[in-house]
Amino acid sequence: MTRTDSILFVSEKFPWPVDDGGQTRTYHVLAQLARVRPTALVAHAPTDASGIARIEALGVDVACRGERSKRWAAPAWAAFSTLTRAPYPMRKNRSRAMLAEIRRRIESGRVGVVHFNHLDSAQYVESLGALRDKVTCVFDTHNVLTTMYQRFHETARDPLKRAFLGLQWTKMSRFEREIMRRMDRVLVCSEIERELLFTWGIDAALVVPNGVDVDYFTPRTADTVNRSPLIVFTGAMAYEPNADAVRWFLDAILPLVRARVPNVLFRVVGKDPPADLLARAIVGEIEFTGRVDDVRPHMNAADVFVCPLRIGGGTRLKILDAMSQALPVVSTTVGAEGLAVSKGLNIVLADDPRAFSDAVLALLSDKASAGRLAQAGLMLVRSRYSWEAVTRGLVNALERN
Repeated sequence: MTRTDSILFVSEKFPWPVDDGGQTRTYHVLAQLARVRPTALVAHAPTDASGIARIEALGVDVACRGERSKRWAAPAWAAFSTLTRAPYPMRKNRSRAMLAEIRRRIESGRVGVVHFNHLDSAQYVESLGALRDKVTCVFDTHNVLTTMYQRFHETARDPLKRAFLGLQWTKMSRFEREIMRRMDRVLVCSEIERELLFTWGIDAALVVPNGVDVDYFTPRTADTVNRSPLIVFTGAMAYEPNADAVRWFLDAILPLVRARVPNVLFRVVGKDPPADLLARAIVGEIEFTGRVDDVRPHMNAADVFVCPLRIGGGTRLKILDAMSQALPVVSTTVGAEGLAVSKGLNIVLADDPRAFSDAVLALLSDKASAGRLAQAGLMLVRSRYSWEAVTRGLVNALERN
């Protein structure tokens, strides 16, 4: 890539507000790319127009084309996806206006790299025709969705839902690989995912881990720590892996913790909690905050941060955020997948309810051990997970093109 070539960053969802893990990665990768090359964003219009100024403040040229599909239309699109080659929700998120803008910008001759953010943006590569060969195409997966759909299928209990997810898993396995093969570079969050892609015949994968804003998430101070027994989980609750994690924690783990610490409070911090979880809120026992402008005060007050995920892909930013605030973390193996953590040194890993509850109880009762675990986690994120550090390989790879 020459010094005059620009980057076209394509994202179905507008990268502001930064209110979930996917948005966090999108925003920070975009910001790092804009530091080194002229960068333009093509995305659906944000729900709040003030978000455009936030992205323009990064030095990014913003072009909003079309709007995201309405949430109420999701069931119809899910039904439609049983008849299409593409899995759900690819066609739901496809926009003719976005594709036209992508093509127009490539035709201008000023674009050297097209950075596709998520698979629903990467699908446009199939519609570029001869323009495809005029640019370097990069696809940031965020999550390998084939793996996620497999886990959705395996954990589904309802027979109809399980059948639907089995079909979508099959479609995703084919579709995702086909899109990846059309790319010059595929970005994954972990070495585990890079190795998986290699078995698929994708040898152009580059590991760009999730990171943390170490200037924003800073260690809590002693006078801000709430010594009451508080367990915290953070995450966008419309995201099914997060909702599943909270349900499992409430059903299988929290009762074991409460048997020994009756007054423990479990707080879920994140937007759009589903109705079935909201119905389980109990004052002083189980709280759902909904969307908050700043998760840090809730995390600062916690004694233990938990990540009981059983489904998912990529790497969990929530764990990095918690570690950056010097919180002791208990996670499942899936929850910490892809992170360079050391079991027992900077995180506790447990995959069954009894082991998970015992780990939480141990940290609640032994503040010295909790402190050592938290400090080791803080050292880990500061040494290798700042956004500048994790995107350095991507920037260097673009320099060589």
